[in-house]
Amino acid sequence: MHPVPSSIDPSQPHTPLFARLGAEPFRQLAAGLYTRIDGDPRIRAMFPEDLSAQSDAVNDMSEFLIQFFGGPQTYSERKGHPRLRARHMRFPITTDARDAWLSNALGALDEVVSTHQLDERAHDEIHRYLVATSQFMINTDA
Repeated sequence: MHPVPSSIDPSQPHTPLFARLGAEPFRQLAAGLYTRIDGDPRIRAMFPEDLSAQSDAVNDMSEFLIQFFGGPQTYSERKGHPRLRARHMRFPITTDARDAWLSNALGALDEVVSTHQLDERAHDEIHRYLVATSQFMINTDA
């Protein structure tokens, strides 16, 4: 189980991450995540064949993250409401699958933090989102 960071001070004004970071960290996060998943036999079969940086999967994830963190609504304009759980229901997402995905996502986040010199607040906000969303996606005990 991955801990949820708690160092964000709710008394501080909140500026959406996209306004502070721009799109590139989210693009790198999506590309890094799918590069890692491409080599992860625990969950690779759940994903499309093409997980390259130019793939639809990476583009969708990038647009989704950008939108979620306060950027343009391109994802929803193109694909409709995200409906994350419904879109993924066809895949049996167990705790083990969730842990594998989250491990890959957090590894990609570490790379983004290093490359873009993200501050602790940005790191924690993205980290909390990844942990909470991965937990929400579990849809089976099998």
